[in-house]
Amino acid sequence: MTGGRLLVCGAPDRDARLLAAGLAAPGRRTGAFSPLTALELSCDALPDVAVVPLFDSTPETCARLLDRWRGRPLHAVFLARADFAPPEPPEGETLRLLAGLDARGVAAVLDLLAERDARDRTACRAEAWRDAFVAGFPGFIVACDPRLRVAFANAPVARRAGGDPVGKPCHLVLHGRDAPCPWCPRELAEAGQSVAMEIQSPLDGRFFSMTSSMLHLPGSEPLLFTLCYDITDRNMALSRLKVLNRDLERRVGERTDTLARQAEDLAEANERLRELDALKSGFLATVTHDLRTPLTSVLGFAKLTRRDFLKDFMPFSEVSDVLRRRGARIADNLAIIEAEGARLTRLVNDFLDLSKIESGRLAWNDRVVDPSEVARAAIDAVGGEYEQNQAMALVVDMPPGLPPVRLDPDRLMQVLVNLLTNAVRHTGEGEVILSARQLPHRRLELRVSDTGPGIPPEERERIFDKFHQAGRGDTTDAENRGTGLGLAICKHIVERYGGSIRAEDRVPRGTAFVVELPVWTGGDGGAEPPTDMRPSPDPLLS
Repeated sequence: MTGGRLLVCGAPDRDARLLAAGLAAPGRRTGAFSPLTALELSCDALPDVAVVPLFDSTPETCARLLDRWRGRPLHAVFLARADFAPPEPPEGETLRLLAGLDARGVAAVLDLLAERDARDRTACRAEAWRDAFVAGFPGFIVACDPRLRVAFANAPVARRAGGDPVGKPCHLVLHGRDAPCPWCPRELAEAGQSVAMEIQSPLDGRFFSMTSSMLHLPGSEPLLFTLCYDITDRNMALSRLKVLNRDLERRVGERTDTLARQAEDLAEANERLRELDALKSGFLATVTHDLRTPLTSVLGFAKLTRRDFLKDFMPFSEVSDVLRRRGARIADNLAIIEAEGARLTRLVNDFLDLSKIESGRLAWNDRVVDPSEVARAAIDAVGGEYEQNQAMALVVDMPPGLPPVRLDPDRLMQVLVNLLTNAVRHTGEGEVILSARQLPHRRLELRVSDTGPGIPPEERERIFDKFHQAGRGDTTDAENRGTGLGLAICKHIVERYGGSIRAEDRVPRGTAFVVELPVWTGGDGGAEPPTDMRPSPDPLLS
């Protein structure tokens, strides 16, 4: 696209500078140059419109300028006399002769040329886009006339046909068929539809996605425009994916059946375990219940025999050292029988309580109680053990006005007695602190802290398991050896009322057992709280 080449002969405007100024417009730069300057000036430095006076020049000078500016997007306006003979323009150039045209007329011609250039640029861009689309589309682009002859095709179609396909039947070019394709969508496209389908070409067996519609060009008969894209690889991938999905579904089904059978086996095994556990609990409850009577007799007669022996027989052993030593040994043996009988009785009682809790046969006498009163009862129950050890101190920190709780007071007392007894047995010397406080979210905390050797971190969860005793071995003093069931019973009782129990480190040494219980809020249809909610006495030191 080049600019206009205008030769204005005999025009009223002879001053090139004034004419250039009159031709200036928004977006259009103008300039006036002498022929010599125009020949020497770089083409890149020229404006949009160059006005060159040729009044004193020959036609050869004009020809040289036309040749120099050949192919350049430049509007050249040559001013000459009326008798100026126009030269022959170079090949590809056009020199328009405008005789007697003034500046206004020249400006109008330049405007027309600008509109032409704008249309040419738009057409060039559209053609560039079309060429880019046709060249970049990897499939087939075909336009067929009403006689099913190829009117246009891109390069892939030519390669498929082995030559120029224009004028040949489209069914022969694309599919190697001698007759029109049975799936040809021309009738539907002529009805105004845009048809999309998938086909398998009989030429090579490959699959194509095809979209067709009518193309109406000015001055031309309607063409069937078709885009074909090879989807064979996609279909093969989808086919493989379907096979993989079916295989996956089969494996998932097999695995699901296997898991279902295993779940049934586990359910049966779990049911058998529950039955065995029920039998075990029932057996333990029966055995422990039947052991209580003979144990009571053994313990009672051991105490009675030791008391009578010390009172009635030991005085007579003073006559002989042999008798005195034998008497002392018999008394010690009776004391051992008494202590072990008491320990066995505690074990039987713990067994019986735990089996009743696990089997659901334990009676729970729930009511609204003051935790301070239950704590005082627990202190009275364990007071004897603390009085026997002069190196131990029991500190009670029960603030007044603790909120009530709804539970079985005997069971809460059993929890506190267990914790206080464990503390005095494993501490040896120092202090045990029983404290209470109200927590946020309507919770009550009861804490039993000691100054004993502490519990290793890895043992703090296991100590609530049945028969587990942290840091205990066969060398443990028999007097302090427990049953291993007390903390398990405590956990069952506390969790039954929606609470929790845990063991914590006590700084600088020792262990703290923390019990958290929900505060009674007047729900669950419980009885009214005690009317005598007197403040607890000041903390006691003993």
